[in-house]
Amino acid sequence: MNEPAIAVTNLVKRFGDVTAVDGISFDVAPGTIFGLLGRNGAGKTTTLETCIGLTAPTSGSVRVLGLDPTRRGDFAQLKRRIGVQLQATSLPEKAKAAEILDLYAAYYGVRPRTAELAERVGLEDKLDRFVGKMSGGEQQRLALAIALLHDPDVVFLDEPTAGMDAFGRRILWAEVERLKAAGKTLVLTTHYIEEAERLCDEICIVQAGRIVARDTAPALVAAHGGDAFIDFAARGFALDPSLDVLGRWTQKGERWQVFVHGEPGRALGAIVAHANALDVAIDDLDLHRPGLEDAFIAITGEALDDEAASAKAAA
Repeated sequence: MNEPAIAVTNLVKRFGDVTAVDGISFDVAPGTIFGLLGRNGAGKTTTLETCIGLTAPTSGSVRVLGLDPTRRGDFAQLKRRIGVQLQATSLPEKAKAAEILDLYAAYYGVRPRTAELAERVGLEDKLDRFVGKMSGGEQQRLALAIALLHDPDVVFLDEPTAGMDAFGRRILWAEVERLKAAGKTLVLTTHYIEEAERLCDEICIVQAGRIVARDTAPALVAAHGGDAFIDFAARGFALDPSLDVLGRWTQKGERWQVFVHGEPGRALGAIVAHANALDVAIDDLDLHRPGLEDAFIAITGEALDDEAASAKAAA
């Protein structure tokens, strides 16, 4: 059995009287995308920072590729095997994008792959642009290119698409999927439901510094997402006993809702067929299948914040 690429055991991190991480444990299998999903302030970034050696645990342990990032000797070995894109990366504003990539290639002692990496992150036409003139999303994509310069085995992405437009988000998602196909291990922190659902092989839902659920997205939805439902308005619609088996019905005036047992598509077909038999027109119909957002709300009791909701709408 393969050893985990990352092993976090009983991790606690306190800042004075504030406990940012409260006993988190998880392991990440090689070649997978592991997601830490939670609202801002849940403890995701602090957890990631301990994995990359930016902060030392108050207690507990972290191992990345078998090495302890809090030990100087281990970290010296580790930094050439991991790539990191933080939420904010400070780069010299008067340097051009190409100069930044060449500089970091020299730092890592690797052959510059400036044009290749720029194309992969959608910056091929921005190489001569000063960093200070780049948008926030472009700077984030430049930071991703820097993180990949030395072809790391493990890549840490901390809220990589926060504030990024739909174009940049699609580019980053495609690059994450390419890295997985190449056998890389990735850890992704996010508060964007769609991002976690699309990219992650396994998801830890983090709340108040603790893991409150961990599984694949489909398993989390199946366990916590609730029933699908069909909502529609139809003047003159009346229930037939044959429709009772579809699920739990409610009615308010001309509007009907049924929480469906089983496949909602079949239920929808039966409802439409019955409406046609009654010669009734269906208006304003909505079929809702449960998703990761439903599971997240059921598990945490919290909805997505406004920023996450806006990003989902823009994607």
